[in-house]
Amino acid sequence: MKIMRCVLLLITAGAIAGCSTKNIQVSDAALSGDPVAMASEGARLNSEGAELINEAEEQLVEGREKIRDGEKMVGEGSERAARARSEYRDLAQTVGLASDPARVAKEAKLLKDSGRQWRSAIKEVEEGNKLISKGSKLIDEGQSNIRLGRQMMERGSALVRNSARTTIEEDLLPVPERIVLPQS
Repeated sequence: MKIMRCVLLLITAGAIAGCSTKNIQVSDAALSGDPVAMASEGARLNSEGAELINEAEEQLVEGREKIRDGEKMVGEGSERAARARSEYRDLAQTVGLASDPARVAKEAKLLKDSGRQWRSAIKEVEEGNKLISKGSKLIDEGQSNIRLGRQMMERGSALVRNSARTTIEEDLLPVPERIVLPQS
């Protein structure tokens, strides 16, 4: 019974030692099998994991909003660009018939304004695409952070349970081997 407990403590310690970031690092006392430290560290991991999940869910909401706004901008910009292009073509067919320099200047100004509207519509599409990209990145980050938060909570729960099992001298439960950190 004692040998099994020592082996499980060593496995737990090895698994926990693999974590090297500030959010998931566990103290030496918890690694050594101190039930109080295990309970404390487990509670901390549970709390930080839950907080990370809440923040990540907010990221998902913000990401979805950015995507929705970006898609709206792309749609409106595309419509404006098509309309501006059509207006430019119509205008281009009516210019070039000026009989004096004043009329030429007026036609040139009309063409310039039409081109400006077309460029503005294209810029709106580009900005919408950037917003969609930002939203997608937020969603990816949020999903990754939710996975990390769940892993932290799973590890924290195992530590808390094992702390209680240690005090009543029961076999320890396996602690998740490692936490996979999100890719930055």
